[in-house]
Amino acid sequence: MNIGEAIELFELQLPALELACLQLKERLENALQEANIQFHSISWRLKSPHSLRLKLARPDKTYASIWDVTDLVGLRVTTYFEDTIAEVARIIENRFAVDFRHTQDRLAAEDYRVFGYRSLHYVCGLDQSSTLPPLFRFEIQIRTILQHAWAEIEHDLGYKASDSTPDTIRRRFIRIAGLLELADEEFVSIRRDLRTYENSVSACAQDTSAEFPLDRLSLQGLVQAFAVLEIDRQISQLLQRPLSMAVFFPEYLLKMLRLAGFRTTREVYAALQEQGPHLLTLIAPYFEFTRTVWHLNSSDFESIPRGYCLFFLSHSVILQSSILERNKVAKLAQFYRELDYPNDEDSALEVAEKLIETLARSDWASA
Repeated sequence: MNIGEAIELFELQLPALELACLQLKERLENALQEANIQFHSISWRLKSPHSLRLKLARPDKTYASIWDVTDLVGLRVTTYFEDTIAEVARIIENRFAVDFRHTQDRLAAEDYRVFGYRSLHYVCGLDQSSTLPPLFRFEIQIRTILQHAWAEIEHDLGYKASDSTPDTIRRRFIRIAGLLELADEEFVSIRRDLRTYENSVSACAQDTSAEFPLDRLSLQGLVQAFAVLEIDRQISQLLQRPLSMAVFFPEYLLKMLRLAGFRTTREVYAALQEQGPHLLTLIAPYFEFTRTVWHLNSSDFESIPRGYCLFFLSHSVILQSSILERNKVAKLAQFYRELDYPNDEDSALEVAEKLIETLARSDWASA
């Protein structure tokens, strides 16, 4: 094969090849989305004329035409987790004409030198409706983000972790490969453990005797519990606003609960059972206070978020932690300093004093 003529033919076919790239990317993306498979990205590339020239000139390969080159067009699916690779592979095998003779499975490779290439390389053909020659084939590569990162950095360094690399550098490649492979496995394990924990928290949402540490996942179960939901509904009726499905600023709410001394879901359930009815008397004076200090009215709310009663529970616990007014002010000031005024102790103290003054004039003080 004349390399010059092959390159000329390739350049003439570039518009058709680029169109094929875009169509194949869209087809693959749609197939993965229909299967509800989560992935990081799908990228594509056309082989450059220079790269093709180098490949055709290799002494260890012989090509009858450019259509014998199986990676003129390449797609890459990058996944978050290693176990997603098999899910993507099943879609490709079901939706594309795979050339299994040239497909390479490098997932099981144990050689440290090929960590960045521990991916599936499918070679596929087009259907008969394509305007490209029937012999045209393309490549789909599947790998994780970490495997992709290894390959990209290795390429940027200009070295591969092979026997031709200096020994001192190769040993460092080995260490990094081991760390990245372990990280891929750990991410899969962490996701599995998180799902198990999430399921256990969700299953015990209605069980007030269950005890979980307060965190983002246990908070999701907590706000779905009947004890919390019932008081949230009463607050929404009192404020004449619908109850939404969204949770009240989870990270902020968790911080409030911890500052109020709560560490587990059981402690929150116990406090709600004890103070539930009393919390409703806090609503009116609290919004009287917010109108004065922050110009915030309850009418500014489009809806009441889930877990809003826990916001008031945190205040109530702080306010009832001492019988002396000066201690209440000090504790509430510390509460606001940690939450809203980290570098402004005077403002935190002023806000705490105003809330205490407002509550002293309300039904909450005598409830």
